[in-house]
Amino acid sequence: MAQGRRVDPVQILIRVGDTDPDTGGNEEAYQEWVYLAREAGWDVVESPGFQEPGDGGTQCGLVEIEGLAYRVHYGLRARLDLADGETVLTYAAWAEPVR
Repeated sequence: MAQGRRVDPVQILIRVGDTDPDTGGNEEAYQEWVYLAREAGWDVVESPGFQEPGDGGTQCGLVEIEGLAYRVHYGLRARLDLADGETVLTYAAWAEPVR
C-alpha cells in the first residue's frame, strides 16, 4: 500500500468481544490492532508490546510507528450503528499517540 494512502494509526478502531469483555480480552485486542496496523502498511514495532492493564485502565500495550510511540487501548467505545442511527457501546481496541 502506498504510504500516502495509509489510514492514520489513530483511525484504526477494531471491535473485539462485542459487549462482553471476556469474549475478546486485552491480549487479543492488542494483537488484532497490531495486525490491522501492519495490514494498513505501517511498520509496527512492539515496544515493549502487550502489557496487562493496571488499575482498571484501558492501556494494553505500547508500540512504535515510524519513530512515534502509541498506546494501544482496549475498552468500551461508543459507535454509531449505521443501520438504525443509534449509538452502541461495544468493546474495541484503538491507539493514541504518547505525548
